[in-house]
Amino acid sequence: MSSTQITVVGNVVDSPVRRRAGNGEVTKFRLAATDRRLDAATGQWVDGDTFFVDVDSWNVLGGHVSSCVVKGDPVVVVGRITTSEYEVEGAKRSRTVIKATTVGHDLSRGSAVFKRTPRAVVEVPAGGAGDLLDPPPADDAVPEDAAMAEVAPF
Repeated sequence: MSSTQITVVGNVVDSPVRRRAGNGEVTKFRLAATDRRLDAATGQWVDGDTFFVDVDSWNVLGGHVSSCVVKGDPVVVVGRITTSEYEVEGAKRSRTVIKATTVGHDLSRGSAVFKRTPRAVVEVPAGGAGDLLDPPPADDAVPEDAAMAEVAPF
């Protein structure tokens, strides 16, 4: 499968919504990014086209997004851009989605205070660290496309 990474800087269009999906949870929001250019004749900034895209943030990342991001926030989103297909009343539809790996506030437009999430303490078994060589998958891993089929669009 080809994977296209994308970074989008824009504004959150609607309040993030958190849902259970398959074996995990997803937080969804819509993002708008507007091109801007400086008009040399007037010296004024002029808005160009606006790109709208849905963003899905899974598990731990989604939890942080749902508690920290609100409608109107300027954010930077990094993730894999995909197309999600679904049916509505028998008609096939599709939507462009960014499966986010990183979401953060755009600090060029405001300030923030970072609160680190405490890491769980892992005790080493009596036999040594051999059992820790193959840790389980991360909680914030993005599920594969099969799990996406269970998630309804906005």
